Amino acid sequence: MYRIYFLLALWFTLIALPHTGEAQIMKFVKNPVNVKYRVYITTKPEEANIWVYKVQRPDEAISYGLWYLVDNPQLFKQAATLFEVPSKEEADLIVWYTNDKRLAGKPKR
Repeated sequence: MYRIYFLLALWFTLIALPHTGEAQIMKFVKNPVNVKYRVYITTKPEEANIWVYKVQRPDEAISYGLWYLVDNPQLFKQAATLFEVPSKEEADLIVWYTNDKRLAGKPKR
């Protein structure tokens, strides 16, 4: 019986959760062709248009600004693709990584 619950939990984590509108499961790719977002990573929070907190598990990426960065792109094929660019001018998103989960999301200006 516990095996069924384990398999259901595994299915939910790997299949169902990433398809929800709130999931922020991301992967950086090396090829800029057909990426969803071009990302510039800044060290200055005032430059950013999104503050990101990196979560440890995909089931924690449940709201805007909480990103699960995929280590194995094959496991999460539906993850949003990102390409890191060298300048703000080329970017769709300007990201600042925060160590405080409560700050994740749009910066307060």
